[in-house]
Amino acid sequence: MKGTNWMVKGSSVVLALAFLAGCASTPTGGGEDYSGLYSGKSELTFSTLLPVESAAEGIARGDAARARGDLDQAIFEYIRTLELEPDNPESFYKIGAINLQKEELTKAHTAFQSALEKDADHAGSLEGMGLVLMQMRQPDRARLVLEKAVSLDPKLGKAHNALGILADLRGDFERAGQHYNDALMLSPLSARIQNNLGYSHYLAGQWEQAERAYLAALNVDPWHKRAWQNLGQLYTRQERFDEALEVLTEVMSEAEALNTMGYISMSGEKFEDAEKFFTQAAQASPSYYVTANENLEQVRRQIAKREP
Repeated sequence: MKGTNWMVKGSSVVLALAFLAGCASTPTGGGEDYSGLYSGKSELTFSTLLPVESAAEGIARGDAARARGDLDQAIFEYIRTLELEPDNPESFYKIGAINLQKEELTKAHTAFQSALEKDADHAGSLEGMGLVLMQMRQPDRARLVLEKAVSLDPKLGKAHNALGILADLRGDFERAGQHYNDALMLSPLSARIQNNLGYSHYLAGQWEQAERAYLAALNVDPWHKRAWQNLGQLYTRQERFDEALEVLTEVMSEAEALNTMGYISMSGEKFEDAEKFFTQAAQASPSYYVTANENLEQVRRQIAKREP
């Protein structure tokens, strides 16, 4: 999900890629080792399940387990289909999709890679691999894979959304908008994609279009925190301060909202505005006093640098 980083003063966002050791055992009746595809409940948990008679039955059982939210059993069932049809790319794809959902990136990568070894043009696996590569901070590789995915199947909305994000990172806002609009054609009620489109317009300096997209996102999902935050950022940059405070306090305290407005103003080199908001943030909440005052000292140093 795209947007600004609202953590101020010494904070950062860290993406951790964890490979979980000590995985539960997996069915290996066909001699293949599928332990790299699964971590979760022990195989003993599923010992009472009836055997599957065909790969189609195994996939159907896996789909049913996934639909009811039992992701571990779903993967277990898909792996059992691989014992019957080890060259079935669809089973690997479904395992990869669940591991991606669980943020098991290494296992998702392994599953999608296996699917693509069986069928290099499996569009869903290409989409999944591209999404994994994005999270592994490999944007160039991700772009190539995702572009191939949508060339094979233009109806892959997640791939279009991801390509929009990658285009924004390159500063190609026109191309980003095309991908977001393609994604919205497939998922017109996606607040996440509307928010991404809005942020793309914001980066391009198209603030009216950005506001429309953020409001569209909130019309779909009034609880979409990132859209509220991004709208508050936009209003602050436009010096619509009362509106900015109103929308930011939908998702944070008044002190945090004022501190956020101060940070946005400071980032835009509006240091006098930043000083005002940091001061108000410190006054609004004793618990926020230290953070706001540290930011206030920072902006005052910037003001002092500008004085003759």
